Amino acid sequence: MHFARSQPDLVDTKPDLVAPANALMSPLNVQPGRLFYGPTGIEFRANVNRGYIVIPWQSVDVIMIERLWQVYYRGMVIRTIDGQQFEFVGGQLKKALPLLQRHLRTDQIRRRKGRFIR
Repeated sequence: MHFARSQPDLVDTKPDLVAPANALMSPLNVQPGRLFYGPTGIEFRANVNRGYIVIPWQSVDVIMIERLWQVYYRGMVIRTIDGQQFEFVGGQLKKALPLLQRHLRTDQIRRRKGRFIR
């Protein structure tokens, strides 16, 4: 995993899907950018300050997907094997779900409990 302010070397030269998303770094620090789903992992690149996050598939412990009303996919939380947690809103999860299923085991993809249930 990397978070830096400079332009990264591309982990995925040809991503399978590129989608707009917001990275929730903290409740007051929301970074708009793009999620790149590729053959080696997920990469987020911020629009404004050139920050980025790279998460290789083998570093993913679990992905919790937040789904509302059985049809709207709001976002996801990615927890890594070293305990880091990244939350993204958007990212075209309905389209990305088959890609996640291709790279991760079934028990690594979970439904996140909604805010009213938590």
